[in-house]
Amino acid sequence: MDWYEVASLLFGAFCVAILGIPVATTRYRNPRMRRPTFLVPGLGALLLGALTFAGCAKVASPRGWMPPIAWDSFLLVSRKTGEVSLINIEDGTPVWRFPTDNDVRPIAFYARPVATQDRVYVGGYDGNVYALDKRDGRLAWTFKAGSSVIGGLALEEVTQSLLVPTDDGRLYALDLASGEVRPGWPFRSEKGIWGAPLAQGNTVYVGSLDGKVYAIDAASGAERWHVDLGTGVISDPVLAGGLLLLGATDRRLHAIDVASGRLAWSTSWRAGNWFWAKPFVQGETVYAANLDGRLYALGLADGALKWIFEGEDAQPVRSHPVVVEGVLVVVARDGKVYGLEPETGQKRWGPLALDEEVLADPLVKGGHVILVTRQGQIFRVDPGKGQVEAIAVR
Repeated sequence: MDWYEVASLLFGAFCVAILGIPVATTRYRNPRMRRPTFLVPGLGALLLGALTFAGCAKVASPRGWMPPIAWDSFLLVSRKTGEVSLINIEDGTPVWRFPTDNDVRPIAFYARPVATQDRVYVGGYDGNVYALDKRDGRLAWTFKAGSSVIGGLALEEVTQSLLVPTDDGRLYALDLASGEVRPGWPFRSEKGIWGAPLAQGNTVYVGSLDGKVYAIDAASGAERWHVDLGTGVISDPVLAGGLLLLGATDRRLHAIDVASGRLAWSTSWRAGNWFWAKPFVQGETVYAANLDGRLYALGLADGALKWIFEGEDAQPVRSHPVVVEGVLVVVARDGKVYGLEPETGQKRWGPLALDEEVLADPLVKGGHVILVTRQGQIFRVDPGKGQVEAIAVR
């Protein structure tokens, strides 16, 4: 057993003792797999090398994996630790970067940013939220959340609020113009929030490491209902067909009926590791990537397993899959990109090797998939042709 496994096992024991959240180290159980395989301890290295289970301990040197966002011909990315920059994607020309002031020193960025007509909002691992002018990146205001922002930010359009989840279990609703906390907020869960909140109508949905999924009134911040899954909820929620889909640390995917506020289904089997990636839904199929290196296709109505795809070397998949131009695109941590048939999971092309780590969610733009690696490189994948090109930033 090498240090990689030892670190994973020790870290798993620590999290069980502190938070009561298990990190799977048992044999992988799946009804469609003939041979049992030991869990590849990719999660231990993934977290110890990057986020290190932020709810358990702070990272000495966090690097971040902020997903890119885009508007018009501009791409907002984090290519350097503790820095975000706006790039013209057409020619790779930098427009601005943040910070430029030595008095402002963000540590790292994990959370998905939010863009409005005039501003972009980024959440830092340092516990601050920064509102930046879209044109020049100048700082408009800073909100001190007091705890790391790991889960993505979200825009709540009814009250025009910025939703900010934190690692101490709070969910803030901030006024977009001033950064002030809305009356009745923050909402408090018992443990950290790693997934982005989802605003739908006048309701906000969010999962927590305390094992609960909450429905919150957007205007007042009051709880409407919650479902206790009894396990840490870590993925961004997705709403489809009246079902709220979330991944959890019990290695299952769960679906909640939002009309009744009750659990609709959970997978009857356990995957080899956590469902951390945001599920992707197309039609009646849910595509769920797992840290065990596999992609699972499930029925939306009942969670029945349709097929499983496993990439090379069982590399963890933390970024969520997407379907573009009729191709299901999956990206593993080691930067291998696969193009699959959505109906069968059969490989259409790949893997394309980026030779760099990918943990951030992909961005779909103009029929292409934009990927940003942990080393700060930007790649554009053409799903129809099965080709990839690097975007050179000047």
